[in-house]
Parts: sequence; C-alpha cells; structure tokens
Amino acid sequence: MYINRFSRTKASRKNAKIIFLLIVLIPASALLIWWLRDSNQSNSIQSSPTQSGQKKTADKTKEKLFNKNLYSVNDPTSLWAVVNKGRVLPNDYVPAGLRQPSGGDSNQSLRNDAATALEKLFNDALPSGYDLVLYSGYRSYSLQVGVYNGFVKSQGQQMAEKFSARPGHSEHQTGLAADVSSITGKCTLEQCFAYTSEGKWLAANAYKYGFIIRYQSGRQNLTGYEYEPWHLRYVGTELAAEINRTDQTLEQFFELPTYKLDAPYPDNSYQLRTGL
Repeated sequence: MYINRFSRTKASRKNAKIIFLLIVLIPASALLIWWLRDSNQSNSIQSSPTQSGQKKTADKTKEKLFNKNLYSVNDPTSLWAVVNKGRVLPNDYVPAGLRQPSGGDSNQSLRNDAATALEKLFNDALPSGYDLVLYSGYRSYSLQVGVYNGFVKSQGQQMAEKFSARPGHSEHQTGLAADVSSITGKCTLEQCFAYTSEGKWLAANAYKYGFIIRYQSGRQNLTGYEYEPWHLRYVGTELAAEINRTDQTLEQFFELPTYKLDAPYPDNSYQLRTGL
C-alpha cells in the first residue's frame, strides 16, 4: 500500500514537471517563431528598396553609357535617321552604296551596311528551317508616289495612311528598311506573319543583327502606323539591343514627337537634311 502511494506521488510529480515544461516551452517556442518571422519580414522590407534601387541605378548607368548622340537622327544619310509622319526626307535623296543582298532570292536592294546584316540574319535563320526573303527594300521617292497613290485609290486616303507612308515619309527611301517574308509567301505583308515560325524567330532575334521591328504591336498611337511584324529597320547592333532592352519605339527612345494612328499628317513636317 505504501509503495503504491509512493509510486503515485512520484508519477504525479513527474507529470507536474512535464506540464510545467509544456507551459513554459510552448509560449517560448511561439515567441521565438514570431520573432524569427518578424525579423525575416523586416529584412525583406529593408532589402527590397535596396535591390530596387540597385536595379534602377544599373538601368540609369546603362542609359548614361549609351551615347544617343553618336549618330544624327536628322541627317538622311545617318544610321539613326528617324523618318515618320512628321519627319520627311528630301525628294531627291538616294542613299549611297545600294546593293542586293546575296541569297534570299530577291532583286531588292538595301544600303550596303543593312544588306550585309540581312545576309547574316538570313544565313543564321536557315539552320533553324527558316528560309527568308527580302520582299521590299529601297524605294525611291517616285516609286513611293505610285505605291501610296495606289493604296489611296483602292482603300481611301484615311485607311491608306494607316499602313502606307506618304512620299518622302517612307523609311524605305533611306535604304535601311526591309520588308521580310518567308520564301513560301505565307502571310506576306500581313499581321498573321507574327504567328508564323519565321515571324516569331524574327521577333526574338532581329535585334542581334542590328534590326528592330519598327512598327510594333500596341504602339500604333506612337508610330502612327499599323503593326507590321515584317518591317525591319536597320539601326546597328548597339541601338537595336538598347531598343530591345528598353522596349521602346525610335520616337520614344530619342524623345521625338509621336503620332496617333488616326491623326492626319501634321501641316508642317521637319525636313531631314545632310550634314545635320
């Protein structure tokens, strides 16, 4: 009888100790977990602005390092000449060094620097199964007169000016613009070209060769023209990479006036001139 009572007393004490430890340890554990979580959140809050600030600083550094004045945007002979609804080329301007790019099965011509870059682009596309062709390259002022007037006659002026530039306002006159298509002719000069394998490859890789998609999707009220996934503009690899990185149009990048798709051409256009 005594032994049993002693055993029960001993067991009770042991149970009491366990209960006491649980009472002490559970709140302490909860407090420790709360403190660790709060500390992590504080560190996250403190590090976020720092990381964001570092990214902004890095982006600004890149912008500062890129020289936007390396080439003129106002000289028609310049690699970075900007031609649009408010910026017009001289009627008699003809780029020097025009030639047909080799390969691509085309009789169209480009400026030599653009032709060389397009040759490399076409050659590098072949191993992936994409056989591309230069559908339209340099157009003289007089040729653009015929192209523009033909669209006005068939579509009406308001509709035509959404996708066809007035003479003097066409990038094709610079010799730096290339309308590219698949040799199969699928979706040539149509927006569905963007969904073809060739169109997707161009969108992802054109900048590596110095070309940009000049008239981008969703930017119609900046460029003034409809989306043209086939229309490449040669600007050189450095600027093409920067445009790709910043996801801007030439007008945005160089802080030039923009033009809405349905807006008429301005009454007075800026005249590009050599030597500027």
